[in-house]
Amino acid sequence: MPGRFGAARVAVFELSVSGFMVAHEARYAPGEVNHLVFECEGTKVDLLCRLVRSTLHRLTRSLGEKSIYHSGLQIIESLGEAYEKLRGVIAMRIVKAIDEQKANARGIPPLSAYMYQPGKSDTYRRCELVKGEWRKTETTHADQPPHGFTVSSDIGSEQVEILCRTWEMTSAEGRRLTQMLAALSISRNEGIPTRRYIP
Repeated sequence: MPGRFGAARVAVFELSVSGFMVAHEARYAPGEVNHLVFECEGTKVDLLCRLVRSTLHRLTRSLGEKSIYHSGLQIIESLGEAYEKLRGVIAMRIVKAIDEQKANARGIPPLSAYMYQPGKSDTYRRCELVKGEWRKTETTHADQPPHGFTVSSDIGSEQVEILCRTWEMTSAEGRRLTQMLAALSISRNEGIPTRRYIP
């Protein structure tokens, strides 16, 4: 969800009743206090937050590109009904997630696209299994290696780890399918709707 921490633009990708995880280009010092403002499902939320940690997520690779940081924000003050709105947003997403799980268990297909594959990126993450160890490198080549896979750099580290574990535990046919799944993150411009819903 797009938002602002002070004057800088951020993307909120995790939220809870105690704080948030945001991605941003600006560099902040731990302890900085500012307003986090974002809109979720038609509800505007404005909370005073303290930056408690910040890590470099992706280093700039070319002139004109900016590094991406991931930071944890802790709520220290609610303005007006902002905290109640936040709790309402979280409750609504939990209910939707439960409804999705029930529908999935009953075999009901998705009525709308709740999750999409990340968009196409100009850079990729190449993961190769070399002598029992995973070698992960950033590359501009989209080809699939013989002993591993290449995915879009937009794919999160958690999903990459799942693919690595799957590769290790599966057969040759399973590895071929893993490479096909990895290639989808590169070749598809538009997301594929799935039943999986992430609250």
